[in-house]
Amino acid sequence: AENLSFWEACEELRYGEQSRIPEIVDSIYQQFLAPGATRWVNIDSKTMERTLEGIKTPHRYVMDDAQMHIYMLMKKVGEGRAGQGRARLGRSLMPLLAQDSYPRFLKSELYRNLLAEAVIPPETKKRVFPFMRKQRHSSPSP
Repeated sequence: AENLSFWEACEELRYGEQSRIPEIVDSIYQQFLAPGATRWVNIDSKTMERTLEGIKTPHRYVMDDAQMHIYMLMKKVGEGRAGQGRARLGRSLMPLLAQDSYPRFLKSELYRNLLAEAVIPPETKKRVFPFMRKQRHSSPSP
């Protein structure tokens, strides 16, 4: 339901009154894209970054990338329900998750905190001459 509502709101932005564009862009952001949005839609991180950059100077086509992403998701879901089965739908979404979720995880505060607390082993010093190896601790010969 959120995806369809988002798509309709983007259509209103595209074909609505010029004077209302900043208001509509803000409304779409607050309802669908902002952290904790009441009707949040799932778009990939690259599309989100482009959209967030674009809304700094709102215009009627600023949501086009996000709208196309949502359209493609709705289309995949529709194809999945038309007899393709959930297993195939899951396989088709795996590349999206690999492209989106992992990069988003790498940028997350959780991952940054994990890195900050990680134990980093000391670097091993490479020897200039390979024949100069440390002598092994062996028992002395008689």
